[in-house]
Amino acid sequence: MSFETLAEVNREASSVLFIDNNGTILGTSEKIWDRYPYLSVIKLFEKLKKKKKIAEAEFEEKGRILKIRGKPLKNVFMIEIEDITSQTCIEDFKKKVISTISHELRTPLTIIKGYAELLSLETDSDILDKMSVQIERIINIVNSISLLMKGQEGELVDIDVKSVVEEMAHQFEDKIAFKGIDFHIDVEQGLKIKAEKILFQQMIINLLDNAIKFTEKGKVGITGYKTEENIVIEVYDTGRGIPEDLQPFIFEKFVKSEESPGLGIGLSLVRTIVKHHGWEIELNSAAGKGTTFFVKIPISS
Repeated sequence: MSFETLAEVNREASSVLFIDNNGTILGTSEKIWDRYPYLSVIKLFEKLKKKKKIAEAEFEEKGRILKIRGKPLKNVFMIEIEDITSQTCIEDFKKKVISTISHELRTPLTIIKGYAELLSLETDSDILDKMSVQIERIINIVNSISLLMKGQEGELVDIDVKSVVEEMAHQFEDKIAFKGIDFHIDVEQGLKIKAEKILFQQMIINLLDNAIKFTEKGKVGITGYKTEENIVIEVYDTGRGIPEDLQPFIFEKFVKSEESPGLGIGLSLVRTIVKHHGWEIELNSAAGKGTTFFVKIPISS
């Protein structure tokens, strides 16, 4: 059987796709030259054939939003088609909530920053200066998240990965020392990427914060290196790990284990930032053995 044909199709799938007697996909049930929903499906099949790993794509059909997922098996590819219209509506609602919260945070943060700056003029204190810097960072993050949720793009700039990683890691020095964590940075010199700097910084912060939060007197580290196709950033820990049943949902908003602190939006924001830039993120984790996140940034980008 060739990779361009299907071995078995259920009734739901046949209502979406045009398939001939040989199992060859001819198109979707809407005119391809009118809507082009099939282009994402074509790319999915090409990715399956080339990389031999799970791939996903989405397209719209008669007001429904459908996700097609391909998984390579021994001699065939298994294709699943899922109607995610309701889930997409819920995600849109969540985005609106986050965008509204971001908007409401701007005013009080700006006022607090003003008070901190006034106090720093009257008091010679490094703490107040650090407070002003961090408040400014939060304001920039809020602005960036708001743009992100609206689907707007910021400015792409050249970034030295090592210097940003070291700068962001510096913020965790006290927490690392308090928990007795063995912390390492091993990022190759000269790794350069183009990205929205505030978002890239926040991605590093969220991944490090997640690793440190769930590690007690173990190891946490971040590495960066170059392969033939990607610049890869790994954040690893020897902490509690992520339960297997939670792993498929770990990047969803407000998803977290019962004992975890926070709202469960840190990793969701990481994935949003990654997808926004056209990168990829993967994880490798086992309960009680720690977690490693891999961010893959194509060299071509």
